[in-house]
Amino acid sequence: MSGMKFNIPHAGTARNISGVIIAFVIGIVFLVISFIFMGNGINLLWLIPPALICFLVAIISIEKFLLVTVFFVPLSVQLRFIIPDVSADIFLPTELMLPVMLLLVLFKALVTREMDRRIFAHPVTLIGFCILGWSLLTSFTGTMILVSLKSVATRLWFFAGFYLLAVEIFKRRERIEEYFRAYIAGMIPVVIYFVINMWHSGLFDQKATFRAVRPFFNDHTAIGASLAFCIPVILFLIFKKGRGGFSRFIFFLILLLFSFAFVLSYSRAAWLSLAVASMVALVLALKISWKILVPLTGILVVAIIASWSSLVLSFNENRQASSGNLSRHLRSISNISTDDSNMERINRWKSALRMSAEKPLFGWGPATYQFIYAPYQIASEKTAISTNYGEGGNAHSEYLGALADTGIPGMVLYIVLVIAILYHAIILYNRTGDRQSALLLLTLITGLMTYIVHGALNNFLDTDKISALLWGMVAAVVSLDIEFRSRKEKI
Repeated sequence: MSGMKFNIPHAGTARNISGVIIAFVIGIVFLVISFIFMGNGINLLWLIPPALICFLVAIISIEKFLLVTVFFVPLSVQLRFIIPDVSADIFLPTELMLPVMLLLVLFKALVTREMDRRIFAHPVTLIGFCILGWSLLTSFTGTMILVSLKSVATRLWFFAGFYLLAVEIFKRRERIEEYFRAYIAGMIPVVIYFVINMWHSGLFDQKATFRAVRPFFNDHTAIGASLAFCIPVILFLIFKKGRGGFSRFIFFLILLLFSFAFVLSYSRAAWLSLAVASMVALVLALKISWKILVPLTGILVVAIIASWSSLVLSFNENRQASSGNLSRHLRSISNISTDDSNMERINRWKSALRMSAEKPLFGWGPATYQFIYAPYQIASEKTAISTNYGEGGNAHSEYLGALADTGIPGMVLYIVLVIAILYHAIILYNRTGDRQSALLLLTLITGLMTYIVHGALNNFLDTDKISALLWGMVAAVVSLDIEFRSRKEKI
């Protein structure tokens, strides 16, 4: 079966006209982007030949264009690593490809009406639109409108390409596997590059991780988050029924490579997230009853509350700082008294809470945290790595970042989205009678859980690296949910 094409009913001539219109619009968009960057002293004309190839692929088959884009996501490089003093920063080549994909999705949804209406009626989609709508509103009520609008535009094309379009093409079940195989294929050279850099730095050098991941990832915690997503997928590819022995062996080698890089990432948040996600997967796989889980969870919560004072004292007494020694580095997770990384996170979180207290409803505007939080730091809470100049990154929490940027409604909408995704995925996992579907859903739940946990400690959804994985997994869950409901209605 060929790739999904733009089919306007009744006339081949109409299809040709639609193709010309698409090509014209794409050309205009690329020229506008080129002129904007040329105005800032950046010449993008060298991108024309590969851009033309991508545009041709997009017009011929939007499915293949999505897969090509996903392949390039791990390989994308921030322009500032190529041109250090650039005034406008983008990821190349993906941030030139994703706006094109957004245009194609809008064309398919509004003009040719080829997109399945059930996608737009799904609760997860509706919550996603609410988040985008609220982000747009808070851009105009915020303090840095242009910064916020650029952030909303980025979120919009992530949502359109990695979610809306993905749900549409995932109607063919094999496309789900192809999507994640494309990402993993693009990730392999990045992981090899990272491991080689670490090898040259003495392998177990925690400080070397910061520069070893560049220019492909901003931070070692980001590659850790990406690998935490990928490892459950690779396990699925190994154990999937019908897989040949040679293919299993190749995926096993990839698993070893990715696992080794995962350890070398020295990302404690990623380690913790995968551990928690694995426990959730084990509970689901063993089908432990909620009648057992709820009381156990209640007992655990009560025990934590009752021993909170002694726990805090224990954390304060922990003096183990981040270290190249893996066991010591792991123990440093609970050090909130001397570890600069942990203390700086707490500093950012408290700054976000203070910012929210001043603008609780609309927040300061999407993506504005890093430019505004400096005055909300308290001198006694600052660390050796604190900064007042906005170059130190974000709130280190998807939840608190949303709170500071888009107010209480923004954070609530994000939490509702997380709950809706898990609800539909777990309900579907428990109801499906197909063993392969259950294995796929368990994989998706595990992958999503890694970032739901990780999102409490870092925030990377403003990058294509993580958005492609998170929205891709959400799209797979929604596609399977629509398929299941459709089969149930026919019975």
